[in-house]
Amino acid sequence: MVVQELTWARRLKLGAAAGAAGGAMSSVLLWLLVEPAIRRAILVEEAVERAHGAEGTGHEHGEIVTRVQQQIGGTIAVIVVGVLLGLVFCVIYARVSHRLPGSADLAKSLNLGALAFIVHGIVPGIAVPANPPGVGNPETVHQRTLTYLAVLLLGCAFVRGVFALGKTMADKNIPRELSFVATIGTVIAGTVILLALPHLDQKIASPMPANLVWDFRTGSLAELAGMWAAIGTMHGFLIHRARTTLPPGPRSLASTAAVGT
Repeated sequence: MVVQELTWARRLKLGAAAGAAGGAMSSVLLWLLVEPAIRRAILVEEAVERAHGAEGTGHEHGEIVTRVQQQIGGTIAVIVVGVLLGLVFCVIYARVSHRLPGSADLAKSLNLGALAFIVHGIVPGIAVPANPPGVGNPETVHQRTLTYLAVLLLGCAFVRGVFALGKTMADKNIPRELSFVATIGTVIAGTVILLALPHLDQKIASPMPANLVWDFRTGSLAELAGMWAAIGTMHGFLIHRARTTLPPGPRSLASTAAVGT
């Protein structure tokens, strides 16, 4: 077996395929875990509107975009986003794979997927938790969006800083004990930055059951976890299969010997 170096075109194709697998996994989890919570939230919202005499403002059957159309459009969007994230994933992997823990492409790819889930899922989920329909103050949508983008950028910068710190310590042969202390210090610094972000009002409207909001948020995190797990697994498998090939020499020699006999 020999290991081949992959071209960028080949890497991008594999990344898109891995992203499509992640998008498919995400859409399945969306339908299984998130969509039921959305339907329940819509029912609660409509009940509140009817109780206040606002029947004409609810989710009626005559609305321009039906709920089924929204579900289909959402599924397509999730798959497209998965493909785009897969492309980003493969580019980052090509740049930092030599610094990732693990000896095989699958292990390294899974580690990068776990890191992506932390940056894209867990950290924003702590700072700006996802809300189902009918939850949250509409006046804070702009602030929530800016905070979410800021958290993503800070997370990416934090990860880049961790990799740079690791490379510097490795180049200078710093003892493992000091490396561990530096890593802990970096994590603490990231936590302080996260806590220093502007506080957002996370109060849940009284008609909305807390368990419904909890189901929506945990389902959303599970959806992201499944997507990144699928991207990491599929990308690692495809990269390993593409890079590992049988050498042509022995095969051609065996064929020649068989013809000669």
